[in-house]
Amino acid sequence: MNYRILRAIPLALLALSLPALTIAASAEPISIKVNLTDKGAKDRIVMSAHTMKVGTVDFDIVNSSKVSLHEFLITRWNHKITALPYSKKDSQVIEEKLPHLAGIEDMKPGAHAILRLPLKAGRYVVFCDQPGHYKAGMVARFTVTKSQRVAGTK
Repeated sequence: MNYRILRAIPLALLALSLPALTIAASAEPISIKVNLTDKGAKDRIVMSAHTMKVGTVDFDIVNSSKVSLHEFLITRWNHKITALPYSKKDSQVIEEKLPHLAGIEDMKPGAHAILRLPLKAGRYVVFCDQPGHYKAGMVARFTVTKSQRVAGTK
């Protein structure tokens, strides 16, 4: 399944576009808070959790920077998080080489958005792809584990 990248837009408009990105799930989505920050002169992605069980997640994303645009991008990635395809010329990850990339681009300082995604078991990487931010450390691992069978089900 290919996801599309969303430009940062007001939360109400984002909510209208989410059904195209989601698959109905029987359980409530898991909510994970994400803070895109550059406090202390270091760009970082701070997440309330780095692991979840298979299912739908609402990434509740805030760009807490006062001056910088940030992005929240996610893709399945089984390699080192520092080994994404990268263009030194552009100082950015080569997004076209990541077939299942999803996320929100160009979030203005102070912007807030919710990104709802159904995630399968696997290892993912989350990152910001504003020029220089990925190499500056604005990257983190995210893992989705297989759900446990419920007693009495096959």
